[in-house]
Amino acid sequence: MNNFLDKMTNFIDSKLTPPLIKFGNNKYMVAIRNALIRLIPLLIVGSFPMILTNLPITSLAKVMAPYNDAINTLSNMTFGFISLFLAFGIGSELADTYGLDKTTVGIVSSVCFLLTVAPLDLKTNSISVGGFGASGMFTTFVIGIIVAEVMHFCDKHNLGIKMPAGVPAGIASSFSSILPMTVLFVFFWFLRIIIGFDLNGFLKSILSPILILSDTWYAVLLVGLILMLCWSVGIHGGSMTVQGVMYAFLVANIALNVEQVAAGMKPTHVLTEPFVFCFGMPTGNGITLPLVLIYLFSKSKRLKSISRMSLIPSIFNINEPVVFGLPVVMNPTFFLPYVFGTTVFGMMYGYVLIRLGLMTAPYISVPWTTPPLLYPYLATGGDWRAVVAQLVLFIIVGFVWYPFAKTYERQLLKEEQLEND
Repeated sequence: MNNFLDKMTNFIDSKLTPPLIKFGNNKYMVAIRNALIRLIPLLIVGSFPMILTNLPITSLAKVMAPYNDAINTLSNMTFGFISLFLAFGIGSELADTYGLDKTTVGIVSSVCFLLTVAPLDLKTNSISVGGFGASGMFTTFVIGIIVAEVMHFCDKHNLGIKMPAGVPAGIASSFSSILPMTVLFVFFWFLRIIIGFDLNGFLKSILSPILILSDTWYAVLLVGLILMLCWSVGIHGGSMTVQGVMYAFLVANIALNVEQVAAGMKPTHVLTEPFVFCFGMPTGNGITLPLVLIYLFSKSKRLKSISRMSLIPSIFNINEPVVFGLPVVMNPTFFLPYVFGTTVFGMMYGYVLIRLGLMTAPYISVPWTTPPLLYPYLATGGDWRAVVAQLVLFIIVGFVWYPFAKTYERQLLKEEQLEND
């Protein structure tokens, strides 16, 4: 087993991790990820109205029904405009990378997005906001990058209106951005209004198969495996998957779920960040709370001490004390249950339940430190079946952990006995 683990560690370190790290550290990916992360508080606040308008208690739901449209305005103004906010965020994040004015580049990126996705209808003097939600997210990636690169090119080659010496730096900077701003506005205006090219529709048609693929059982399996294989050798798997290459898809899927619920439909997209925390990482990666509970009654002083220290953090989904304290990572005894029997199993288990219609797909962003059982209840808009499903998952995972936990306990008891002798 040690030899196998060594080979697996070498494979992950040399083959799997480097390309993921390289891709994740790309300046464009970093900007997109940071922009999405900055939207998390907005998504959490925007999700709470969905709880009020989808109460699980019929009598309360009837009381709230007359106010649903007014309450949903809060969600519509957050999730409904997520792409517009993201356009600003990506532009400003890349501007920070290039040392440009973040606000200016963010505003230019937002205007270019508006020109592309929501051109003015002169007959009705109105614009369509249909593309401002999740459907426009990937268009913001392209526009944000183009805008930042053009403005960086102009700044690098001194292409802009130069003000005489003595003019305040803020004013000089504003005037220097007029030329690239004009070029970008005219380009996107010409592309959408004159030529009639729908960039958003074009990207949606290209990315549609990828979006569909990102919400399949094999995507769930792949994310779970990469997540846990990285963690098994001490590498933060979440930064590679949940907050890495898959993060844009996770946010897009939850935004689509919110749009469906707001339209009176059931959420259909499974692979979202709340789903991962509901069934892949409740109480932390590897679903380690059952392991902590097992060792609370251990005969080993070391295991009992670590489990006591880890219990409270685990309830709030912080399991580094047990993962690195036992340790679970880089431990041949725990490799099989940790990688295959917990998070991977939990995500597949949750996926099957949702696809069979046995529970609601999570569609509400909840703070990741929310305790287990409460988290799935809130994330699914009060679906008690999700709570039962997570409780059953903990019981199953407990049985998975138990024989391996006892094997490791016997190993440590022998070591402790030798030390005492």
